[in-house]
Order: sequence, then structure tokens, then C-alpha cells
Amino acid sequence: MRKIIYLMVLSLCIINKGYATQEDDDLKLLEELGIAAEEPVEYKYPDVEPEANLFLGYRFIDTSGQEQGFEYEYLNDSPVIGGEYRLFNYPHRLHADLDLKSHKDYHGDIFYAYGDLFLTRWVDNTIFHNLDNIELISPDPSSSTYRIDRKDEDKEYGVRTGMHSLLLRLKTPDFPAHAYFRAYHVEKTGDFQQRSLLGSGYYNDIERATQERKIKWMTGTYEVGANSHLGHADIEISHIEKRFDAKGDDVIFDSYGPSLHHLSGGTFPHNQMPELKGSANVIKVHSNYNESVVASATFSLKEKENKTSGAKADIFHAAGSVQWTPLTRLTFFMRYFHTDTETDNPGTASITDVNGNVTNYPGTVKPSVSKTTDAISVTGRYNPEPGVTLKVKYLFENTDRDNADDWNLKETTRKNTLALSAALRVIKGLDLRTEYVHKSIVKPSYSTEPDSLDKGTASISLTPVPGVNLFVNYIISREKREDLDFSETADARDRNTRTDNLMGSGVFRLMDNLSMTAGYAYMHYRVRQDIVYGDVPVIDKDVQYKDMAHVYSASLDYAPVEELNILAIVTHVRSAGDFYPGSADLLNPVSISSFSKQKIRETVYSLTGDSECMNSLSCGLELSYSETRDVIDNDNDSNPNGHAYIVMLKFRKKLE
Repeated sequence: MRKIIYLMVLSLCIINKGYATQEDDDLKLLEELGIAAEEPVEYKYPDVEPEANLFLGYRFIDTSGQEQGFEYEYLNDSPVIGGEYRLFNYPHRLHADLDLKSHKDYHGDIFYAYGDLFLTRWVDNTIFHNLDNIELISPDPSSSTYRIDRKDEDKEYGVRTGMHSLLLRLKTPDFPAHAYFRAYHVEKTGDFQQRSLLGSGYYNDIERATQERKIKWMTGTYEVGANSHLGHADIEISHIEKRFDAKGDDVIFDSYGPSLHHLSGGTFPHNQMPELKGSANVIKVHSNYNESVVASATFSLKEKENKTSGAKADIFHAAGSVQWTPLTRLTFFMRYFHTDTETDNPGTASITDVNGNVTNYPGTVKPSVSKTTDAISVTGRYNPEPGVTLKVKYLFENTDRDNADDWNLKETTRKNTLALSAALRVIKGLDLRTEYVHKSIVKPSYSTEPDSLDKGTASISLTPVPGVNLFVNYIISREKREDLDFSETADARDRNTRTDNLMGSGVFRLMDNLSMTAGYAYMHYRVRQDIVYGDVPVIDKDVQYKDMAHVYSASLDYAPVEELNILAIVTHVRSAGDFYPGSADLLNPVSISSFSKQKIRETVYSLTGDSECMNSLSCGLELSYSETRDVIDNDNDSNPNGHAYIVMLKFRKKLE
């Protein structure tokens, strides 16, 4: 780290010298042309009085049944507190904001800057996620071959996610050179349901189990770097470190019966969370934007390691782009990138039971896949007249792999993509945008990757009269795969995927103090493909999976008097999904499709009011109600009905 900091300081010194030389050359040129340099006029910043406010309140919660009605709310009564403070007294600038709903759901933001020499910002966000406790169901309760063990019956699960970011930036006086430090943490704490396959793991001795798993996971990313303007180019160098640490139940031990690899059975670990680390060194260079030709380049060296398994990867990445603007209305872009990934992993594997006894697995571990990817794209953008933009893009990508045969992968995959788009202002207040993308893939990597993809997008934005804004967007895509690749058989053929997404919204300003917003979204995803089951291949032809959702929303914003503002929102979601296998093994004694068939209705109502109670004191009330209903009441799913109420009272005081 000391070497890195030393190199950055040295780079800033070199950049400073180069910048000063460029500035001297510019002044000398002005002098030779007989042009006097203008004396800078000092800007005087206005005096701004500090602003502050504080609010206090309380949240009342009532729930019944499943808590997924408010999936991302901590559903416990709690006081609320928060406030905001602003200060602008140049060179000092300060902004602090806090909104604390509970100890598991809050937002904080602190920003401070001293002139343009120093800047820092700390942002802290947390959110709580209510998770399912899925009840496993046995198709044949009397069977001793297929068993269920619920170790977490009636347990409620939830995970708190905290996202914390810090930025520190220093600038050298009188010229644009910066040194910076960034830190970003994502921390997850709580518990969730762990579902495991126990027994001996064979078809005649299978036990499905559910149990509680406590977690405390932390992902940390740290970056230190420097950047500046050097003559006709900008340059930035940085070093990045990333870590993932798993605490809590990082590994779970359970009893397993005798099997091929554990003849006597025992208590062994499973579902272990690995510890990961990585680092990267990055250099970025960019030319000035005020030229007809603009170029940029990025080079990075990355190292990744799984500390638990010993697997490693070294990645070299280089990318470059050139933008050429021969005419005001015509621009060309060319981009190229190269990525070389070298991977390595231990050649053997073992497992250690709860007593410390080590069992070595026979044979060797397959070598990891290393690959090299090269891609180049060319884009042309043309504006034949104001309000019309036409764009054409072509992308070619080639991937070569080592050790591909060991993983039943193709050694080389080639992708060709062509995209055509247009943006048109038909008349004032009416804009149209369209795009068509065609992708062809030669020797796809996996069976879920298509041979060809076609995607179309169209959107309309309309403002027919002042106060009315309408928007509609539709996306359709088709994917086709004509030769699926299952290692056991070559008889599986087709996979077809279709996706339809429609979204529309309207904003209506009915009066100066009354506005309404309405929205609708439709999502439909369908897959039809051949699937292969078992060691002895059994092909299920044209198996269909689909899911669909309709989302309706409406809101009303009304201010009947100056001191009162009311916002009402309602959202309704209708979703359904199903899986349609045809193999007899999946239809008896109970069809597996009965476990996947879903039809859910969810509705959320929200009413918010804010009024001035007395001088500089405002009173706020927030009412929220959510209802979740399982329409088909399927005995083989885990979707119980439920509802929840949230009532929050807040009193805000403006501080002088």
C-alpha cells in the first residue's frame, strides 16, 4: 500500500508539471498573437442562512398471516426520528440528513466540502427483508424412502441489509488534480431458511430438511486513486481491494447415511459459504472532448481467490474506444476490448467430518475453464435534421476456452449482434423511439443460451395538451435454440423463449392543486423446451414454463389549502405461474406441476397527509395497508393469505 501511495504522489507531481507546462505554452501563444490574457474576476458567494428541521414520531404495526405483504418493512412497533441540516458559508458546505424508522431500517447522509480542495460524503442505508419459511410437502407421507424433517416450524425469517459508502477527495490548488479514497460495505445480518438434501443422497434414501441458518456476511470494496488533466488528456490510476467474509453459520453439519463415498456414514459439512478476496490495478486515459477525434483506453490487472477452496483467477482486461465526428450531424464510435482469464484450482478434494476425520475423494478435480474474449463494435449515429436521430451498431465477440471438453462446453463461441434504432420527434409533444436487435451465436456455451435472439422496442411519449403527459413502452424478444446440448443424449432438440413487457403511464394535472397519475405494466415470460431426466436419459418433449403479471397503479396528489397536502396511492398486482412436465416420473404419485402452480393477488393502499399544525410545526400521518391472497389455495404451495397495517405519526419542527 505504501508503494501505491508513493506512486500516486509521484504521478500527481508529474501531472502538475505537465499541466503547468501546457498552461505556460498557452500564455506564450496568446502573447505572440497579440491577445491580452483576461484578468480573472473573483466571484463573491452569497450569504445563505443555515436551515435545520427535526421530526419525531411513532410507527404502529399490525400483521396477520404472512408478512410478505410488506416484504421490505420491519414489521415491529418503533419510534421514528430524523432531521436535516444545511449550511452554506463558503468555503464551508455541509448537508446532513437522517431518517430513522427503526434500528433495522434507516437512512443517513452527511456531506461536507471545503472549497474545491476537500470533499467527503458518508451514506448509510439499511433495509429489512422479510423471508419465507417454506413448508416442505411429501407426495407420499407413508414412504420411508422419501422423508421430510422440518426443524424450523413456525420460525419467522428476515435479513437486515446495510449499505455504507464513504468518499474522500483531495484537490491540489490551482490546477485539476485529485486524489481520492472510496469504501463501500454491504453487510447482511439475520437468519433465513436453509433447505438441504440429507439421508444417503440416493434415490432409495432421501430426506429433505429445513432448518434455521444465521448469517453475518460482509462485502467490502476499497479503492484509492488519483486523476488529473495532463495536456490534451485525462489520466486516472487506481488500486482496488475487495473482500467477502462469512460469519455466523458459515458451514452446517448434518448426519448422512452410508453412501458410495462415505461407506459408514457420519456427520459432515454442507452448504459452506466461502471467503473471497480480490484486487485490481487500473489505468484509464481519455483525450479532450473538444476535438473531432476523442479516444480513451483502460487497462486493468485483477486477481481473485476463493480462500476456502483454493481456486484462483488472474484477469487481464484492456479496452479502447475512438469517437470521430467528421460532421456536426454524423458521429462514428469504435470500441474494442480484450479479456484474458487464467484460472487454477486444487487437483484433489476432501471432506472433514465433525470429529476432524478427513475423507479424500477418489480421482481428480476437473481443471477450471480459462478463456480469452475479444470483442469489437462499430456504431454510426446520424442526425439528418433536428428531431431525428438514426443509429446503427454492429458487435462481434469471440471467446476461446481451455479445458472446455471437461465441462461439456464448446471451445469457441462467436456472437454477432446488429442493432438499428431511431428517435423521431413527429410534432411538438410527440416523440417516437424504436430499436431492433438481432443476435446470432455460433456454438453457444450453455443449453440456456440461444442460437439466435430477436428483440424489438418501441416507445411513444405524448403531451397532447399542457398538464397531460402520456408514455407507452413495449418490448418483445424471441430466443431460439435448435440443438440442445445434454451430455447423456443428442436427442434433445428445441428451446424457445418469448418475453413480452408492456408499460404505460399517464400524468394529469387537473388543477393547480390537484394532479393524478395512473400506470399499467404487463410482463409475460414463456419457455418451451426439451428436458432430459435421469442417468438413463428420459426426454420430456416441449415442456412449458410460464409466468405472467399485471400491475395496476394510481395516485392522487391534492393540496386543498396551502397548509395541507394529501397523497393517496393504490397498487394492485395479479401474478401467475406454472410448469407443465409430461414425463410419467414427474406426474406420479403427485404431479410436480402442483408444487409450482401459483396465482397470487397483492394490493397495497397508502394515504399520506401533511399539515401545518401551528407556527413552524407540521403534523404528518401515514397510513398503509397491504393484503396478499392465494387465489387457488393450493395445498402443495407455501403461500398463506396475510395482511398488514402500518400507521405512522410524525411531528416536524423547523429550527431557527
